[in-house]
Amino acid sequence: MNIRRSVGVILLLFSFVCLQAQERFVLKGKVVDFITVQPLENACVHNMTSGLMVFSDAQGNYALMARPNDTIAVSRVGFNVEVLVVNDSVIDNHSHFFIRLLMKSIMLKNFTVYAMKPYPLFVKDLAKKISYDKVDVPGITLTEEEKMQAVPRSEQGNLLANTPLAHPISFLYEKFSRKARLQRTYKELVSNQDEVMRMAEKYNADVVKRITHLSGGEVDEFMLFCGFSYYTLAMSTDVEIEQMIAKKFIEYKQYKSANQ
Repeated sequence: MNIRRSVGVILLLFSFVCLQAQERFVLKGKVVDFITVQPLENACVHNMTSGLMVFSDAQGNYALMARPNDTIAVSRVGFNVEVLVVNDSVIDNHSHFFIRLLMKSIMLKNFTVYAMKPYPLFVKDLAKKISYDKVDVPGITLTEEEKMQAVPRSEQGNLLANTPLAHPISFLYEKFSRKARLQRTYKELVSNQDEVMRMAEKYNADVVKRITHLSGGEVDEFMLFCGFSYYTLAMSTDVEIEQMIAKKFIEYKQYKSANQ
C-alpha cells in the first residue's frame, strides 16, 4: 500500500509539473507607438509576476516567458507605462502580440529666440538715456506684444520691464537652470497631451478597419506598413488621412501579393 501510495503521489506531482510546464509559453511580438504603430527600440518588457525582463530590439521585437494571469508592464522613456494581464486574448495571439505605448508629448509649442549681446554691452545700452517712445534696443529682438508691455521705471527707464529681458541674469537662469527646464518640460507635456489624443481620434485601428475591412493582427501589420509620421498626422485633416489610408491599402495588397 505504501508503495502504491508513493507511486500515486509521484505521478500526481509529475502531472502537476507537466501541467505547469505546458502553461508556460513565449510571449513575443512588437512594441510599437500607439498612434503610428512604428517599432520602439529599448522598451522594457517586464513580467512582474516572474521577475523576467527583456528589452525590444531596433525593430521593436521582444520575446518573454509568461503564463496565464501574469502581469506584464511595458515602459519606455517619453511614453506612458502600459500594464496588461496575460488573458485569453493575449494567449491566442502570443506569437505575434503587439504592445502599444502612448507618447506623452509630440511637439513643442512655438518659442521665441532672443538675440542677445554680451552682458557688458547689454548693460551699457540699458544705461543710456533712451526716450520713452523707443523700445528697440540694438541687439535685442522683442515681439510686438513685449514692446507693448515695456514700462519705464525711472527717468532713465528700464524699457524692458515686464518682458523676459527685464533682468538678463534672471532671464538666463530661467532659460538654462535645471529646475526651470524641468518646469518647462512638465508644462509642455501637459499642454501637448491633447495633441496626442486628437491624433488618436483621427488615426486608429477602428478608422483603419472601416476603410480596409481588415481584422485581427492584419490591422497592426497594415498600420506598421503605413509608417505615417506624427507630423503627417498632425498636419492632415481627417479626410486626408482616410485618403492616405486608402492609397496605402492598395500598395499593401500589392506588396502582399508580390510576397506570397
